[in-house]
Amino acid sequence: MILRHFTTIRGQILAIVTGSSVVTFLIFLALLFLPGGPPSPPWPWQTTYRVTSLVQMLRATPPEDRQNLQGAAQALGLKMTLQPSITPCPDSNLNSRELQKALRDELGPQQPVSAQACNPDADQANIQILVPLGEQTLEVRTMRIEREPPRFSFPFFGALLFLCVGVAALSAWAALRVVRPLRRLSDQAEAFGRDIVVAPLVEEGPLEIRRAAHAFNLMQKRITASIEGRTRMLAAVSHDLRTPLTRMRLQLETDRKEISREKLIRDISLLQTMVSSALAYLSSSSHAEKKERLDLGALLSTLCDDYEDAGAHIHYEGPLQFTFRCRPDAIQRVMCNLIDNALGFATQVTVRAVVSEGAITVEVLDNGPGIAPERLKDVIEPFFRLDPSRGDRPGSVGLGLSIVNDIVQAHNGTFSLSNREPHGLVARIVFGGDGL
Repeated sequence: MILRHFTTIRGQILAIVTGSSVVTFLIFLALLFLPGGPPSPPWPWQTTYRVTSLVQMLRATPPEDRQNLQGAAQALGLKMTLQPSITPCPDSNLNSRELQKALRDELGPQQPVSAQACNPDADQANIQILVPLGEQTLEVRTMRIEREPPRFSFPFFGALLFLCVGVAALSAWAALRVVRPLRRLSDQAEAFGRDIVVAPLVEEGPLEIRRAAHAFNLMQKRITASIEGRTRMLAAVSHDLRTPLTRMRLQLETDRKEISREKLIRDISLLQTMVSSALAYLSSSSHAEKKERLDLGALLSTLCDDYEDAGAHIHYEGPLQFTFRCRPDAIQRVMCNLIDNALGFATQVTVRAVVSEGAITVEVLDNGPGIAPERLKDVIEPFFRLDPSRGDRPGSVGLGLSIVNDIVQAHNGTFSLSNREPHGLVARIVFGGDGL
């Protein structure tokens, strides 16, 4: 169970924080108790300052008057002796080395100084300090002072322990703040695998986790919409295929010897049209086609010319040349769907393009019956078909405008429908952003 806990993000963060706190604690202890490390106040600095003051006074005093400073040395808590030759003590310990190092730092490299330990086995052992002063040598005896207890004091260990506990507590809170959103994201992903209809995930936590939650919500929304759209498509296509298939079957099962070849061909064409529309809708959201620069003005002008050559009353208004970064085949499908839809319900169609700073507007206008205002948004939805006021075309499954809307949105554009006065319809597309 414990090992399993350390496989989680929270367990690993807590393990890293705990390990680093313990290592830091041990490094502090090693630096404090390491032999030869920095001495702890007050030892040996008080004795160092006193010996340094005595040496400076002796330097400033004539050799014949130096013996008179013994009283000053006693006042400083030191026992002074000036002799031409003094035998140094043979031993050395940590305290004598610390004192010698401190004295050399204070007196400077030009002044020789040494500190030795005398009678190391005695309870009241002394430290001998030897400082050459001309023809004489200064011997100073002082009591050996052990390491001061502040290194082992409760305030120090308490402060260090409080620091470690505080860091661990704050780290645990931070780890919990990071892990909670991740756990919710994991639970949401698992729930989405069982049921596609789930509430959006709350976007909280650090920036990276909020971005991951936002991306998950978008993915969940797109997948849900895609599955629902394909479900509706299958239902609509299945319903519409039933009528022509029933007619064909009745013709084949009747006892009549003559079968209407024209009716069969018409029903087969109807089936092909519906299947093609469904396949076009399924492929409309594909982003496999790469974007490239397209002369949209030339495309619109050419399409209008082609339809006009086929006998349609259509003309183009706008600049003949302007470029747009897009997926060319998808944009051509958009324009063909809009023009076919307009020609199916109107006698005259106008394609208009307006290029302004930051936007491209393309409109397809017709003189047909128009659409009821309350149905303008509904007709963009997949599989929605109008009432007879605008007349459903044979084989239509209500996907043309849905394909247009999907492709336009994939190009960061907007698609809308509005009625004209006195009658007719306007299909408007507005492109903006980095495609210009």
